[in-house]
Amino acid sequence: MKSLNRFYIFFTLLLFITLFSIITVFSRPEVCGYIDKVVDGDTVWISVEDILDSRFGNLSGESFKVRFADVNAPELSTPEGLRSRDALLKLINEYGNFACLDIDDRYIYDKYGRVVAILYLNYNETHLINVNQYLVDNGYTEYVDYQNEFGESSFQLYIAKEGMVTDGDIPDIYLLLLLALVVVIYIAKRKKIQL
Repeated sequence: MKSLNRFYIFFTLLLFITLFSIITVFSRPEVCGYIDKVVDGDTVWISVEDILDSRFGNLSGESFKVRFADVNAPELSTPEGLRSRDALLKLINEYGNFACLDIDDRYIYDKYGRVVAILYLNYNETHLINVNQYLVDNGYTEYVDYQNEFGESSFQLYIAKEGMVTDGDIPDIYLLLLLALVVVIYIAKRKKIQL
């Protein structure tokens, strides 16, 4: 009986790690579109073109303000605020105005009705650049840990485009891993394997 309990504890931990890694892989852009206007160093207007996650299907074809998650730019009335906005404009001019958003799953909107998100631009053929992180790294904005799904671990400067998934896309390695877990459980129950 003790060995069966150890097996279930081991299995539960393995399942938790697997699910956590899947969630981590899937914390990628969910909506893409074109930046229509830069408001300041941490806010833009975007028009949605592609929905990568059906949870945000209501945003299809919409145009709305996006507030960059967990960063704060100086006010536009200051020289630092103008510098921050100009850095964002320069980044958009360099990489294009097609952007993808990883939207805050916890709240989606801030108290002003803006969508809260990490904004990504096309860096090259294989990667996207995290605009939020770029602005912090280069001193144009400061990192602030607001209440949302994100944290400093969400802020990787580059992410692989291959990590971008759409609804129903589960990488084969995860399907194989889940299948292996089911087989292990079946065998363990039938043979009463002790771990």
